[in-house]
Amino acid sequence: MVFGSCMRNEYLVESDYSYRGKFKKYNSFGFMTDIGINNDSLEQRFAIEEAIKRRMNLQGYKFKDKKPDILVSYKMFYDEFKFNGFYQPDFTAWLISENEDEEYEPVKYKMYEGTIIVILWDRKQESVVWQGYATTLFGNPNKNNKYINWAVRSIFDQYRVFGEEYQFGTKLN
Repeated sequence: MVFGSCMRNEYLVESDYSYRGKFKKYNSFGFMTDIGINNDSLEQRFAIEEAIKRRMNLQGYKFKDKKPDILVSYKMFYDEFKFNGFYQPDFTAWLISENEDEEYEPVKYKMYEGTIIVILWDRKQESVVWQGYATTLFGNPNKNNKYINWAVRSIFDQYRVFGEEYQFGTKLN
C-alpha cells in the first residue's frame, strides 16, 4: 500500500471536456493531417497512433479517413512546461446531466518531459471537445513503447464514452 501511494505522486493523468460536446453521437474517428514540422520520430508517432486506434476501436468507434465524427490530434512533449486545464465535474457524472451551464474553473499543471496529450475535435462543430494528458517524472520515454501504451491507455481511461456499437454496455451485432 505504501508503494502504491508513492507511485500516485509520480505521474499525472487528467482530462478536460467541452460542455458543448455531443459525446453520445460520436461513432467514428480519424487523425488530423500533420501541419508543419513535427519532432516526433516516425516510430514513436506510429506507436501513439496504433495505441489510440486500439483504444478507440475497443470503445466502439470506427476508424474513417473521410468525414469522421471526431478528429484526433496528439503530441509528445520533450521539455517541461505549464499546461492550462480545468477543474470540472466528473466526466461520467456530467454525461448524465449534460449541463451546458457549468462553469470552467482554470487550473495550471506542471508537465514533464514525455508528456503525451490527446485532443478530440468535433469535426462538425470545428472545436475541441475533449483533451486528455499523461505526464510522468520517470524521464524521457522517447524509445519506450511500453510508456506510450501506458500513457494512451491511462488517458483514454478518462474518456468513458462508447461508440454506438457499445451503447448500454453491450456490443450490437
